[in-house]
Amino acid sequence: MRPKLRHDVVFLDAPAGAYLRGPDSAFLIKGRSAFRWLTSLSPYLTGEHTLAQLTAALDPGQRQTVLTLVRALLDRGFAKDAGDRTPLPEPLARRFAAQIEFVDHFADDPTGRFQRFHSARVALCGGGAVLLAAASGLLRNGCVRLDLHPDDGPEGYAEALAPELADLRADGLPVEVRHPGGAPDLRAVDAVVCCTGPDGLARLGALARDCHRDGPLLVPVRWDDARAVVGPTVLAGQTPCWHCAQLRLAATADPATAAEFWRQLAVGGDVAAALPEVTARMLGNAAAFELFRALTGAFAPDTGGGVLLLDTATLESTRERVLPHPACPVCRDVEVADPGPTAGSDEETYQRAEALVTPNAGVFTRFVDDPLEQAPLKTARLRLPGRRGPREVTAFDVHTVMGARLTAYRVAVRDHAARHADPAAAVTASAAELRERGEEPVPWSELAPTAAPPVDERRRTRWLTATVLGGTGSVRVPAALALPTSGFNAEGWAEPTVAGAAAGGSLDEVADRGLADALAYRALIDALRGRAEVRPVGEEDLVGDDDTAFVVKAAHRFGRRLSVYTLAGAEPAHAVLAVAEPPDGGDRDWALAGGYDPVATRLAAVRDAVGRVQVRHFEGAAADLGDPVLRDFDPAVLTVGDIPAASAATPTDRAAVLAALAQRGTNALLVETTTRDVRATGAFRSGVVLLRRQAPAAD
Repeated sequence: MRPKLRHDVVFLDAPAGAYLRGPDSAFLIKGRSAFRWLTSLSPYLTGEHTLAQLTAALDPGQRQTVLTLVRALLDRGFAKDAGDRTPLPEPLARRFAAQIEFVDHFADDPTGRFQRFHSARVALCGGGAVLLAAASGLLRNGCVRLDLHPDDGPEGYAEALAPELADLRADGLPVEVRHPGGAPDLRAVDAVVCCTGPDGLARLGALARDCHRDGPLLVPVRWDDARAVVGPTVLAGQTPCWHCAQLRLAATADPATAAEFWRQLAVGGDVAAALPEVTARMLGNAAAFELFRALTGAFAPDTGGGVLLLDTATLESTRERVLPHPACPVCRDVEVADPGPTAGSDEETYQRAEALVTPNAGVFTRFVDDPLEQAPLKTARLRLPGRRGPREVTAFDVHTVMGARLTAYRVAVRDHAARHADPAAAVTASAAELRERGEEPVPWSELAPTAAPPVDERRRTRWLTATVLGGTGSVRVPAALALPTSGFNAEGWAEPTVAGAAAGGSLDEVADRGLADALAYRALIDALRGRAEVRPVGEEDLVGDDDTAFVVKAAHRFGRRLSVYTLAGAEPAHAVLAVAEPPDGGDRDWALAGGYDPVATRLAAVRDAVGRVQVRHFEGAAADLGDPVLRDFDPAVLTVGDIPAASAATPTDRAAVLAALAQRGTNALLVETTTRDVRATGAFRSGVVLLRRQAPAAD
């Protein structure tokens, strides 16, 4: 091997040895002579000498010391094996020594990687100073086979690039810059750089589709009067693509700006946005550098799965990750890479979930809870794009803001999955056709017996796959019932509820949360129809748990009367309804919770009801806790029984609940709804649990 020390590593003499520091970490090599050895050895760690050559004249003890030092540097990333280099012609290696050394700092075989960039044929299309700066940047860094397809004619570009070409030829380097005219031939080039304003968006959109279908690599640059966007780099068959980014950016933009963007993309623009010279040069150089990074593979480009955003007024730039969009018409069929094992702790889940939040290209835009009152309950508020403007989901926790934010994440992911259903996951068929294929379609009446639509065996509709909890095999369920807040329920036959929908760190957690939530919803419906008891919970039972007692005291502090009820229809699981009323009448704040543990379920319901009160008290507005389980519900319509809830209720688990349901002729079905963007982070999974009450067999 040929050890090479990184250029950004420094080492200092320390009392215990040698202290080394790199850009991301530091460590200590113990030993009184460690610093002296590193001082003597470092001038030779350039990658020009093999380890055998460095140790040939040393005795065995000294050789072992050198091996130990080099191994420590390699293990911590402070040095690397330079390996053998691909030979380059001497004029080429001399002219672009700085570029080769830059690649060598990050990867092996720098000359071979540079050669791939140098020999690539690149097409540049669009126009203006951005295109000229991109072409000049590519030439200066060693890419010398360019095809220019400017919208405004080749004459000005040929004249502007003439000094660069003459300088390269003076060094004995062959340069080929052509002006073929027309659109680039994507089969004849290795990469494309497209630079355009609003007037060329339609052409850029078509180019992005073509490059995603079968290549080549595309670095897109677009701008308008307020902002410029570089990326994401488009690779054939990869996700996210350029259209994913536009869906994200338009969702977080002002509605009028988004509407104008989609109009220009659909039918073409008629007005060009002017850019100052310095801004144009910045964009062109950024595009050239991104292509250099992509073709050399030295390290991932910033536009690989992300975008560079430049404010054209302030020149402030940011990089934001782009996640695959579930509604993208170009790449939604591309499989999302597995992010690895599920998170093991709340802290790890929170860190992974941060990939969902960026101001301009995120699934969610940001947390806006810094100015909120954090007593008595910790409060989180997550802003997410909405169809009619931004929406802010609020969540609460007794102990920490992070706990409240995790709850806000789960609610937002649940509602996001319920709206952005994957059309490809659904099968369009009639119940009779599914049976002919050997599949089992579940009749609508067995899932929602009180609201069956006029569907016969031969009517074609949309179906989703569901697994039987606690059993084997899978069935098909009507998509409108599984995702009633999505486009699958456009006809409105299903109640638009999120009952049974849940998000969690794993499918097991989703199944637990969804089953408990589905039972709580069913218990509430049965209570409204007088088929199940509503039992009051005494305050002495509530204050038996310290956390619940704390929240009850908070309700009293806000001058609210807190009433808590158990809904017997959820047994053997637990369902709790908490209602906070002002003493002089007015809006009631209520919350429904389902769970397996009676104490935790009571706390969840009381916490959310009192959290609503806290927001109303400090902000004078109603809190948005996510899509409601039952719209326009007023707790005053419930008939409350005289028998109080049992104080000795015991915890249960999913297995016991499923067994009890089976005895009543009911089983639970899980439909996974995890969207592509959420799956890519590895933070959450989502799904919906439906309760199937099987019809009795015919005699």
